[in-house]
Amino acid sequence: MGARAPARVRRRIYGDRTSYSREFLERLARILVHAGHSPSELAHEFRGICSRLKRHSQRWNESHLAYFVDLSHVNTLWHADPKYLDFAGKPIELPLRGRGRSLLALIEQALPGEDSEAVARTLMRVRAIRRRAGLYVPTERYVVYQSATARLHGLAALLGMLRTVEHNVSRGRKSAPMLERTALNPSFPVSELPAFHRRLNAAAEEILWTMDADMRRREASQHPGPRIRLGVGIYAFEEPLRRQRALPRHRRSRRKP
Repeated sequence: MGARAPARVRRRIYGDRTSYSREFLERLARILVHAGHSPSELAHEFRGICSRLKRHSQRWNESHLAYFVDLSHVNTLWHADPKYLDFAGKPIELPLRGRGRSLLALIEQALPGEDSEAVARTLMRVRAIRRRAGLYVPTERYVVYQSATARLHGLAALLGMLRTVEHNVSRGRKSAPMLERTALNPSFPVSELPAFHRRLNAAAEEILWTMDADMRRREASQHPGPRIRLGVGIYAFEEPLRRQRALPRHRRSRRKP
């Protein structure tokens, strides 16, 4: 399959086009203003920051943001729906199309309203699926993005964080807070970072898979009323490494003879 631009975004759920860049800036500005910053000073700072940046060669396309984030739903459904699993609980190989189970039928189930063939081409391009002897199989339980597509996924996660933080700092008394928890250690050994991240990645994958299964069960229910995109994210952050001042050595006092 050749690589093509993503197909249309599902208007059934997303509604009208939204300026994601404006939402990023607006939510961040609200958070900072609620924290006590001056709007006029923020505007001055932002103009100064943007004046020092060079324009990126690739133009921003806001429709790509939701499109690429939702691709993972195909792979997770492939690993979870008994209809697409073998007796050992592993994803079965699928033909591209057919009367029964097929890749296009799976995509239509996971992302109704999308152009299934365009989604299949995109999944091949980002290496979320591969072709083997004329059939298709997923490469991972989740889609692992690379390069520019990874930046889109990161932007979606960042926007979700901003929405949660902005909701919590500006909510009224009747509005319940959304989950926002952080475990922070102020003096973590740098040499232990690789091992810690390996443990965290393994634990996060299991937690997210459990939460994703819970969301899929409710997605398949027949509850009436509107629907929204719900996300759960786990992330780690590291502050920049700063050179620490050496602690002064205590001089031993000399005793007089």
